[in-house]
Amino acid sequence: MCRAGKAKRAHLHPLQVGAVQVGTALRAFAHPTLLAFLILVAPALAQTAPSSPPPPRQHISIGYVEIEGDPRYEPVRAYERLILKTRDHPFAGAQIGIDEAAPLVRVLNAEFALERITVKSPAEVAPAVTQALETRGIRFFLIDAPAAAFKPLAAAARGRDVLLFNVSAEDDALRRDLCAREFVHVIPSLAMRMDALMQYLASRKWRDILVFEGPLPADAETVRAFTRSAQKFGARIVADQHFKAGTDPREREQNNPALLSAIRGNYDVVFVADDAFDFARQVPYHTVLPRPVVGSIDLEPVAWHWTWEHNGAPQVNSRFGKKSGGRRMESADWAAWVAVKMVVQATLRTRSADFAKQREFILGDAGFDGDKGLPISVRPWDHQVRQAVLLAAPYMVVASAPLEGFLHRTNELDTLGDDEPETACHMNR
Repeated sequence: MCRAGKAKRAHLHPLQVGAVQVGTALRAFAHPTLLAFLILVAPALAQTAPSSPPPPRQHISIGYVEIEGDPRYEPVRAYERLILKTRDHPFAGAQIGIDEAAPLVRVLNAEFALERITVKSPAEVAPAVTQALETRGIRFFLIDAPAAAFKPLAAAARGRDVLLFNVSAEDDALRRDLCAREFVHVIPSLAMRMDALMQYLASRKWRDILVFEGPLPADAETVRAFTRSAQKFGARIVADQHFKAGTDPREREQNNPALLSAIRGNYDVVFVADDAFDFARQVPYHTVLPRPVVGSIDLEPVAWHWTWEHNGAPQVNSRFGKKSGGRRMESADWAAWVAVKMVVQATLRTRSADFAKQREFILGDAGFDGDKGLPISVRPWDHQVRQAVLLAAPYMVVASAPLEGFLHRTNELDTLGDDEPETACHMNR
């Protein structure tokens, strides 16, 4: 540079000098060779530049609350020590939900953990949940408990930042009368299961039904739900025969299926309500008229069945079998798996571990994949999870409800169970 140029440069304001340097740099970037060089070295320069530390990883714990010695999971036995059914807590279902979330840890910068909480009685469920919420900050809980645990739990959780997933209690009263905002009922209600069964019977035009009712309170509740469904879908109960299990010859008019089914008139199908499963297994092939048997045996409405072959179900059943040591996946297992899946999906879709955002997503209009075809979602009026119900024989799924032809003004899944105009629970108002 000539002396005049240097002198002129010396008298420039510092900001003007910076502008000249920037302009020179921009002209240099226009050279293709230099641009290519900068593209190559830019990653290396970026690695040497100081970077801010990554945000801490979020930890989302999900509590699983169960009752030690829960009689609902005792093996179903007959005389001579014959085990008719084995049953187990659905903890393995929740575990496969956690396993499926493992690949998302790096994406979400969040990891999910399952904390198993075992109590001695239904009365201890509410204190255990409260303690876990207050001392360990757990806000999502899977509740594997009978209906007796839910009323005190609802009182303890009312108004708190907590979401309680009911994975095993199907009682209609929990949806209709308890009506608690902090609950999400993942397991289908009894009303949903009976509506699914009645849809199938109506589709086959089996409208005249003989009912066998057992002595347990659960049997009476099942018959009430079935009677309501029969009225809803235009069927008729021709007789309600009360049975008494056993082999006492003095009570043969109550324990003999042939005598109980020898009624005046015709019937298309026999419905059995037998929670103990002692009498139900004697009914098929022993009725006076050769009729199909449904309800507690032969054709049952369930949330899940190990023979379901569609919508990715074989893969789910396979993962569950490996996790549970070969046990077949059942309805409560499916509910526990879906509950965990809803929490994980809410975190993924909101990109947040904030409970308020997660809760809003779970209770919102977004659908979840339950591997049963139609997307599941939470009904806003009673927080029951909408879902298909499978009609399962022992070794195959015969049909999936809602069946074709049963329509609804907004969502076909709401043909199963309490639709909004049919219930006294309206949490959305």
